[in-house]
Amino acid sequence: MNSNINKKKINLFTNRKFFKYTFFVILLCLFLFYINNELLKKDKLYSIIQDISVKYNYQFKKVEINSLQRTNKFEVNKIINQYYGQSIFLLPLEEISYSINQLNWVKDVNLSTNFINKLNIEIIEYKPIGLLFYNNQFFYFSKDGKIIDKLKDEVNESFIIFYGNQVLKEAYNFLNIINKSGTINMIKEAYYINERRWDIKLHNNILLNLSEINIEESLKNYIKLIKKFNNSDIITIKSIDLRDSEKAIISFK
Repeated sequence: MNSNINKKKINLFTNRKFFKYTFFVILLCLFLFYINNELLKKDKLYSIIQDISVKYNYQFKKVEINSLQRTNKFEVNKIINQYYGQSIFLLPLEEISYSINQLNWVKDVNLSTNFINKLNIEIIEYKPIGLLFYNNQFFYFSKDGKIIDKLKDEVNESFIIFYGNQVLKEAYNFLNIINKSGTINMIKEAYYINERRWDIKLHNNILLNLSEINIEESLKNYIKLIKKFNNSDIITIKSIDLRDSEKAIISFK
């Protein structure tokens, strides 16, 4: 008698699991049907808008891009070419903006339309402040320490070349200091030593060891000192140690 009761309990438990599973499958099918129906409605609406835009000439036909220094307009046009002929009201501005933002020199982008046939693209570019030497290559970088792009030609720009570990974190502060001293145009290379102080190589190929605490004072001392030498003497100087503000140690070639 007891065994029959147990069997009935087991059958009842199995049926409950089956009903739960069936209910879940029905809900899932209804959900998928709803999503599919909504997508079909959306496609139909898009199709209607596109047809009306074609009929009344509200299609994307023209683009206006602001003046650019570094970003290649050809790369921008490659992104937007696929949208020509599309309804001006259906342009996926967010998608276009995201794609343009992936270009190396693009910091930000603003898009707008005239609601007739033109797309306006305003690109804000990164401004390089120097060149980083890394893995035997040169890279442009911005004031916030972001590597922008690789230098593709020979170094022929007036940027200081930076060397050293963690140098990007301190480069902007260093440039602000040397700007105040008026010596920025004299400097060819900057070396961040032991992540705490700077050595710089000038365009006259003299290497300066700068104070860890007062860079500006070191540079002022150099300007005072170099005035005491004539040109023939200057070309014989290899380096000047200016880490001690009370003295300068000159090494000759």
